[in-house]
Amino acid sequence: MTEDARNRRLPLTAQTAYSDLLARLQEDAVLELGGTPVLRQRGNRKYWYSVQRLAGRAVERYLGPDTAEIRERVERARQANEDARERQRQRGRLARMCRAGGLPAADAQTGKVLLALSKAGVFRLRGVLVGTHAFRCYPALLGVEIPEARAVTEDIDIAAFRSVSVALDDRLDPSLGEALNRIGPFVARPGLHREPTAWRDAGSGALVELLTPNEGPDRDEPLELPALGAHALPLRFLDYLIRDPAQAAILYRSGVLANVPDPARYAVHKLIVATRRTASAPAKARKDIEQSAALIRVLAEDRPDELEDAYAEARARGPAWREAVDRGARRLGADAKAALAGAVGR
Repeated sequence: MTEDARNRRLPLTAQTAYSDLLARLQEDAVLELGGTPVLRQRGNRKYWYSVQRLAGRAVERYLGPDTAEIRERVERARQANEDARERQRQRGRLARMCRAGGLPAADAQTGKVLLALSKAGVFRLRGVLVGTHAFRCYPALLGVEIPEARAVTEDIDIAAFRSVSVALDDRLDPSLGEALNRIGPFVARPGLHREPTAWRDAGSGALVELLTPNEGPDRDEPLELPALGAHALPLRFLDYLIRDPAQAAILYRSGVLANVPDPARYAVHKLIVATRRTASAPAKARKDIEQSAALIRVLAEDRPDELEDAYAEARARGPAWREAVDRGARRLGADAKAALAGAVGR
């Protein structure tokens, strides 16, 4: 990274405020469900659920896999006894500090949609925000100003593994369509198949699309995601992107907790998709490379091991993956290309 890039560190006050906001959102995600946290065995794995009795029956809501981080979060939530409204006000103050510190905030329409999806349970049920809206979260997660993250986009893409969606034994409440229509006249977008995978706001034009990894033979018919109660468009290479996601705070109102791809995986994935754009979409291919380059410059300086691991994993997946990664890397500018070479030893 150049000296100029090193000087673009976010103010420590903004980084601290963001860290506090994210921690509070994670705690409140458990508190808002109510009920009692319970550990359940599902096959060979364990998962945390919040169990609450409603109308004479037990309702379980998925919290997350049994990891040290989730256990600590559950314990903090158990101990927390602050008034919910006061906690929301505190989150609002932290969100304002983040925005004042230069962190990208969601526009009103995007924020409303992501808040509605979050309240319905999309991110709790392992949905991952991908695309430019996810990219806009990386300055806060990495503590560095990234000018390319100021780009504005209307489309909101959510991805999820079908296998995970089947195994969770939980569903959105309200449904995806109902959650969207509470904030605007969203209409299912017609496609080649009977089941819609995207919904467009007739007023603002905002598009929400569901995606899922194409983990078998190439196919284009939508796949059902039972936990989200909808179908998703299968895409190649997506399983690599959304594996082991990070949690981020979307800066809208008092914050929205969302899952986003690991930054290093995002950087490498963009190298791949840039090579798969059609000749009619050169602007999108350029944006892919610009976003990848912006992250590579930061990661090569601050997290070279993570970048090296993500790069090596993608190239180890087979000849088609290696060719796509290498073709994308050749499109990088000189500075990003040198940063990548220094991090991965090439």
